[in-house]
Amino acid sequence: MSTSRANRFRLPLANTLRVIHLCFIFVFVLTAILFWQQGQLFSQGYRTGQLSHLESVIARLESRAQYKVDNLRYLKRIFIEAMDDPIFPGSPVAPWEVNENAIQRPLWIGELPLPDTVTEDEAFQGKESQEVRNQLNGLRKIQGLFPLATGEHELLADLYYISREGEFIASLSQEVNEQLINSYNPHEKQGSFVLASPLLNPRRAPFWTRQNIANSDETVINAAIPVDFGGEWVGLLGIAFDNQSVQKFLASSLPEGTQSAYRLYDEQLKPLTKAVGAENNVQLNVEQKKTILKMLIDKPRGTFRSGSVFITFGKLRGTHSVLVSTQTLSQGLHEDFGRFSLLLVTMFLIFVLSLLGAHRIICRLVGNMGNLQREMQHHALHDDLTGVLNRRGFFEKTSQVSPNYVDYTLVLLDLDHFKKVNDMDGHQVGDNVLIHATGRIQRAIRKQDILGRIGGEEFCIYLPNSDLKTGIMVATRIKWELESSALILEDGSQLPVTASLGVASYREHPEYMLEQIQSLADMRMYRAKARGRNQVCWLGEDKFQA
Repeated sequence: MSTSRANRFRLPLANTLRVIHLCFIFVFVLTAILFWQQGQLFSQGYRTGQLSHLESVIARLESRAQYKVDNLRYLKRIFIEAMDDPIFPGSPVAPWEVNENAIQRPLWIGELPLPDTVTEDEAFQGKESQEVRNQLNGLRKIQGLFPLATGEHELLADLYYISREGEFIASLSQEVNEQLINSYNPHEKQGSFVLASPLLNPRRAPFWTRQNIANSDETVINAAIPVDFGGEWVGLLGIAFDNQSVQKFLASSLPEGTQSAYRLYDEQLKPLTKAVGAENNVQLNVEQKKTILKMLIDKPRGTFRSGSVFITFGKLRGTHSVLVSTQTLSQGLHEDFGRFSLLLVTMFLIFVLSLLGAHRIICRLVGNMGNLQREMQHHALHDDLTGVLNRRGFFEKTSQVSPNYVDYTLVLLDLDHFKKVNDMDGHQVGDNVLIHATGRIQRAIRKQDILGRIGGEEFCIYLPNSDLKTGIMVATRIKWELESSALILEDGSQLPVTASLGVASYREHPEYMLEQIQSLADMRMYRAKARGRNQVCWLGEDKFQA
């Protein structure tokens, strides 16, 4: 098959494969978009779920914080009533006074800003201020309610009272007194006494503050409410939480089986607690903190991804703190959306592998069909015995080539006594004669010449860009190649192979078609047979013979 025919055949196959590739690419892109959209929905659902979990924790924290504040309001009313009660004794009694059924914890009194704490009797010997005595007597009367207001299960969350002038601080815990004294600063801009003043707090509402303990990295978080008596601001009641208390407070507010780590920070994102919940050893870096602070300007809640860590954050109302939850990719896979996402990725990978497998199988089937078609095409146009073009292939190819060549010559060749060889020596020898003759003819012609077996022992050679004289020379060379090389049989004997050849040229009859030129060469070949075989015959051969 010629290169042009092969190219014409391969073009539809290449187009078919191109269409298949485009179809599979389209299906892959479309499916990838659908999976991507589904992944976006999962991602949005995951972010919403993380925000929902954070909201629930914040709601619990705020609810518990509000409960503490409500307790402070209640205790404030009782405290004011206790100071205003005329029946109440005018002098304090021993702090370890035995009540009817139980021994009360001592009321620890400290003078601010002294760091040491002492009992009431030690601190106020000789002090006769009626205002101070009223406050102390009121505290003595309600001190049994202190544990009820704070909760016995808390680690270090104790109720305290500080007089307005900072004359004294009182609580049931010497440790709380020491921490409050070490963190006490009445002139701090966001301190308890500034926020409790009637000027900045005319509604006398409760508030939250955070105080740094001197010479320590620890902090104390306070819920406080101003106390007014007799039309004057006399002090404030508060509940103090140290870091461990806040951490326990936070841990008790988390949902069961959480897969996130929670940590409480102040407004500058300085940690107030250690991480609680699921352990992941994630520490916020500078860039992540900047991102959170920037997002907090626009909204109080948010979530974003930083590498393989998902960060969710939210402000706690009133407490001036920020709750941050972190979750790694491996932790997220244990949640519902993580498992759904993993299933989605698995389905996508299975689909891609199936699509690639189907693409490979279809391309292989198309390729096999192409090979089969080429093989069938080859058998349809070629002689199976000699490998040269058969009659159909010869005339199909020469009809395609002829318009490109104005001058051409045909040489028609018929092997002499071939029927006798088949009858006497058998068809196998006859086949060997045809193969032998084909090889000798191919030796005598050019590469661009076209050889075809158009009959049993009949061959035709198409000589493009040639005239009659060239055709006679080629035919003569073919005749010589055949008669000079006999076929060696199996028994070692030689079988002469000769042929009768007819030559016809397009220039002789420019008006003739290819089939007519072939018929003319055929008549001259039979003339050569009639004249005794093993010769070349052409019009005016006597002239060229000389």
